[in-house]
Parts: sequence; structure tokens; C-alpha cells
Amino acid sequence: MTEGTPINYRHFFQQLLEAAPCPVLIVDRTLSVRYYNQRAVDLLETTEPLQGVKLHQMLLDAGVVQLAQESIRTGNPCSGEYDRGKNGLAWKISVTPLEHQPNARKHKTSANQDYDYFIIAIEDLTELRRMERVRQDFIANISHELRTPLATVRLLAETLEDAIDTDREKAQTFAEKIEIEVQHLTSLVSELLELSRIESGQISMTIESVQAEQLVREAMARMLPQAQRHRVILRTEIQQGTTLVAADSKQITRVLVNLVHNAIKFTPTGGMIVIGTTAETGGRVQRFFVRDTGIGIHPEELPRIFERFYKADRARSKADFIGPGGAGSGLGLAIARHVIEAHGGRITVESKVGQGSTFSFTLPVAVPG
Repeated sequence: MTEGTPINYRHFFQQLLEAAPCPVLIVDRTLSVRYYNQRAVDLLETTEPLQGVKLHQMLLDAGVVQLAQESIRTGNPCSGEYDRGKNGLAWKISVTPLEHQPNARKHKTSANQDYDYFIIAIEDLTELRRMERVRQDFIANISHELRTPLATVRLLAETLEDAIDTDREKAQTFAEKIEIEVQHLTSLVSELLELSRIESGQISMTIESVQAEQLVREAMARMLPQAQRHRVILRTEIQQGTTLVAADSKQITRVLVNLVHNAIKFTPTGGMIVIGTTAETGGRVQRFFVRDTGIGIHPEELPRIFERFYKADRARSKADFIGPGGAGSGLGLAIARHVIEAHGGRITVESKVGQGSTFSFTLPVAVPG
């Protein structure tokens, strides 16, 4: 702006409001809105214009209105946090008196006489609260996952100490059980580290053109012995032809193996598991799936199935299960989700209790050249 160019102060003031990083309302002493920014409109889910609208007509929250009235009465800044009671929404409200006349404080005759306008800044704490809950859940889950095997190892070690000189056969049994628990701990720590590296982007994906059918066949070859050992039928379902997908073959094979392993755990003797791949409508993505005839997952558990440490209660005590049941760490599906999303795909699950589950994910079809 060159010297002497007149300033459109109203436009300049509105631009300052829009530049504010949070929703802002400016009200007068009657709590009527005089100015606001677009973030306030979006947060309040209201429609413009807002000029002249009373504060209580928009917020419907007596606590916020009382906070503004307190600032008007005292002439001092006020702030408070409020749970909105809707989908976990939480706000921090700050009300600050605005001095709009030069040297107003020098001529001030009462505590609040000079303040005609008050700025209300709204900070949305919803995501912050959610992340805090995630952190607390993570600490609680990892503590539980570590506490159980550690307590078992300690008990077995104490029993082994008593039996090592009196009953060599029993001592050997205890030593083998300790080794199993240590392997579980090692696996848990390894999966935690891998999930952390994937989430932070420290694991680089080697994306190449890979045959979709070959990924299915490799998972089949690796998991067939385990399926036979647990008396579960395992077969493939592959369309004719060759489709190339853009993928890190090692990571995707691991996802398929993990999904088949889970299916074996929750499929009764004589059940069937199918690993397959098919082209989606449009031909831009390829779908992979693992379908089982197991016990299924309850509908209320499906939205959380890919969360860290979440273990669905899928009747693990059912008598005709050969598989190891719920001995996993609860991290496998979380790792699978991050791997698939890192490829630009999406993983989903469909399930009916008593009929089985189908885990599916998509990968982009490789572009020639």
C-alpha cells in the first residue's frame, strides 16, 4: 500500500478476524453479535448473517452466556471450558473486553464503563480430548498386555526354582511355558515397534508392480500347513487372467497372512477359509479378501476392530475351536490398516454372528510404465 492510499478499515478489520486461528464473535453489552468470522459460522453450524443475533440464540448454553455477562459486569477477561454433551464436543471459551477509544483507561471512571464491545474466542478441544483418551487407553492397554505374561513368568520361575532339584520332568515343563510367555512378550514388543514406525512413516514401502494372484498364492502356501494342523479347509478364489497391482509384496503378503491367521483362530473344525482377489468395478483398484465360516463378530464391535489392542469377544471359549483363540496382541489388524492405507487402499470388514466374517482391502492397479 503506497503512502496516501486511504485504508478501508472495515474491510481490514474483517480480514483480521478471518485470519484468527479460531472462531471469533464480537458482541456488544446487550450480547448482540456485531462482528464474526467464518470459522464461528462453521463451528456453530448456523447460517449468515449473524449481526444482531443474541448470543443465547446461537449457543444455547447458559454457562457461556453467564461467562460473557461476567466479563461485561467486571470489565475483566474471563474464560472457561465446557463439555457440549454432543459426540464428545468440548470448547474453551475466552471473553475479553475491547478498548476501542484512545486513552480510554486514563479517563475511566468505573470498572467497566469504557467497554462497549467484547471478543469471544472459541477453541475447539474435541480433538485434544480425544487424543488424550487415546493416550490413556494406550497406556492402560499396554500395561495390561505386559502385566499378564510378566506375572506368569514370575510365578513359573518361582515354581521352577522349587522343582528343579526334585522333579526334573516338571521343571522342564515349566521352562517350556516360560519360553512361550517370553516369545509372546517379544512378539508384542516387536509389533509395538513396527506399528510405531509405520505410524511415524519410518518404514519405507518398496512399491512395485506385483501380480495380485501371486500375492494370494504366496499367502496360501504359507498358511496351508497351519490350516491343516487346525483341521480347517483353506482354498483360493482367483479370477482368470493376470492383474498387476502397485504394492510392497512383503508387506501385503504379511497382511494376508495375518488375516488368514485370525480366520483360523476363530473358525471351528471343518470350517472353510477362502483367500481371493477380484477386480473392482472400473478396473482402477483390485480387491483382496479373506472370507471364513467362523463365529463372526458382533455388530457393535465392528467399528473398533482395527483399533490398537482392541480384541473382539468372539466366543473364544467355544469348545470345538482348534485354533489358539484370543492369544494375540490386538495389534495385527491395526498394523494391517496402516499398511493398506500407506498403499492408498482401504480395509473393511463384514460379519454376521454365527455365519462368518469377510475382511477385504483394496490396492491400486499398477499403471503401465
